[in-house]
Amino acid sequence: MAARPIEGVAFPLTEKGDRTTTETSKKIFASVFRGAGEEQLAQSVTNEKNWRYGYAKHIAKHVESSLKTPENAIKEAEAGLQYMHENFDFVRDGKSMKMSEAMKTIKGSFHTGFIKGTKQKPTNFEIAVPYMGRNLKGDQLKEQLRKWASYGTIENDAAEAIEMVVNNNKWADLSDKYFVLLGAGSAMGPYSFLLSLGANIIALDLDRAPIWQRLIGIAQNSCGTLTFPVKKPLSELKSSSGSDSATITCGNELVNAQELYANSGANLITQAPEINNWLQTVYPDKPLTVGCYVYLDGENHVKVVLACDAIMKEMSQNRKSSLAFLCTPTDMHVIPDAARRASTTNYNSVDWRNLLVFPIKTLMGHKYLTKNALRPIKSADGNEFSVVDGLTIPQGPNYALAKRMQHWRAIVARSKGCIVSSHIAPSTRTVSVVHNRQFAWAYSGMPYFKPFEIFDQDTSNAVMSAILIHDINNPKAAANPNTPLHNPLEMFKYNGFHGGVWRAGYKVGSVGEVSVLIHFLSYAKPLFVLIFVFLIYSILKRFMS
Repeated sequence: MAARPIEGVAFPLTEKGDRTTTETSKKIFASVFRGAGEEQLAQSVTNEKNWRYGYAKHIAKHVESSLKTPENAIKEAEAGLQYMHENFDFVRDGKSMKMSEAMKTIKGSFHTGFIKGTKQKPTNFEIAVPYMGRNLKGDQLKEQLRKWASYGTIENDAAEAIEMVVNNNKWADLSDKYFVLLGAGSAMGPYSFLLSLGANIIALDLDRAPIWQRLIGIAQNSCGTLTFPVKKPLSELKSSSGSDSATITCGNELVNAQELYANSGANLITQAPEINNWLQTVYPDKPLTVGCYVYLDGENHVKVVLACDAIMKEMSQNRKSSLAFLCTPTDMHVIPDAARRASTTNYNSVDWRNLLVFPIKTLMGHKYLTKNALRPIKSADGNEFSVVDGLTIPQGPNYALAKRMQHWRAIVARSKGCIVSSHIAPSTRTVSVVHNRQFAWAYSGMPYFKPFEIFDQDTSNAVMSAILIHDINNPKAAANPNTPLHNPLEMFKYNGFHGGVWRAGYKVGSVGEVSVLIHFLSYAKPLFVLIFVFLIYSILKRFMS
């Protein structure tokens, strides 16, 4: 079968004539180090023979280098983004140009669809978080936030940020707020939650009818509004069937529902320039918050994130839009000193869990259940930064690059005066994750290790949306560029809803296999109970005789 022709964002051609991701990724990180004058580190990347398994140590060096000075952090972020925009290709109809050129020269756009929700706006909006079969609100939600923070599953400031939104009905009313969601249908995206609070959503997702049938249906059943790109003028989508059930009111037009679904949406990888052109014209007098919630496997993840970055770059520069990202806990982050101390305490603690941990560490070797707490990194001016290394090698260098790219955009945009909400989201049982049995098994066993907790999708959506609402409303939030930081990387240290990764005794990358083992041992629990009872019975019987 012939390979499908390349269209849209593409890795650059190498000297061998292929588009290998390894060589390009190494060049990106080498350029990152050169941006701050770190030639020795750049050469170390170039000399790396096994990038697939060796990339993580270079990302760790990048974080350490960025923490030397605030200038280093910004220069390295700018260098990485500049290299990608000036070297990645954008292919259209067999003709190739650089990504930066495509965003400037391609002039197409879209028509606009609009759906107004049918639900009445409530007198008072209230934040609700689904959790373990309950819908937590008010005092119940505050109590659960305190439990999570006390156990170490989240940081205290994350609990406080969400509680501020719970206490402020005006913040929870989003009817005057406008959000651009790149990857609106994503499992980890805030689409449904924001609409439930009356938000105005500008949604981007693939041009596939089932996606838009779902997104439009959710919007219709809300008190918010939905604006989205459409390929044809609405006048060409009018129904001729005369059946009310087959029509939708879209803006001021009554259109055929199936025609609307089939002609809605756009492809970020292949149509990024047109999407940007359209977004520049949408609600020109309104402040926008542009959020990136896309995910794809392998190299496509890098390509779609770069497409989003090109759009977010233009939106932040031309319209001073706020930006929003969800950071992964399986990355390297600056963390609060208190989290590092708690990690050390959990590592050294002696409790019932160690009945299993000690023999596993003895039998399985040093690469399992390794200490999480790291020595603080010292900056050039003597400041010390606590860090956590949550990088997990199996996720691969493409995933790490895509997430690092989002960090770079967050750093650069904030340095230029934009509000940027970018915080750690917890490990979540999304369909894309748990369809992999090994991940599902590991997620089942991880809560054995304090204070890990894996969250359901609805819970993660709600809590991260609440933190986003806090960030765009609270002028003292770290997301606000007027809030001073010792280093730009500190923006990721606040409001961490990390699911225990920062405070666990063991590195998240070292508990996976052990968590799978614990998952299967849990099925044998009744057998262990029977053996224990039999042993007690035998001892008592011998004693009585």
